[in-house]
Amino acid sequence: MTFKSAILAGALILLVGCGHGYEGEYRAEGGSENQFIDAVAKIIGDQTLVIGKNYLDSNGERTEFADIFVRESGSQSYLVFKKADGSEEAWKIVDQDTLERGGDLVSIRMKRVKS
Repeated sequence: MTFKSAILAGALILLVGCGHGYEGEYRAEGGSENQFIDAVAKIIGDQTLVIGKNYLDSNGERTEFADIFVRESGSQSYLVFKKADGSEEAWKIVDQDTLERGGDLVSIRMKRVKS
């Protein structure tokens, strides 16, 4: 094994044990250009979420995932929640402490409040 291969193997072992980097407690808030939709989204989105290494806690209910990982797509990054059946849900990574779920009409932003 070359020195370069040993360094790469060590780095991969560290990455596997680290998680996705977005673990923590998040506060959800709504957001839309339309005032009515924004008001509804704020009511729906006013909650606290906890993202763990392979789970999401919301309103006392835990959803476990086969994997949670970061996917790069062009210049944008997404936090992907992959279930055991292979289905996925991707949340846009706005910055290190902000995630966005939803589309153009209504979106819910999650801001990290605790790591």
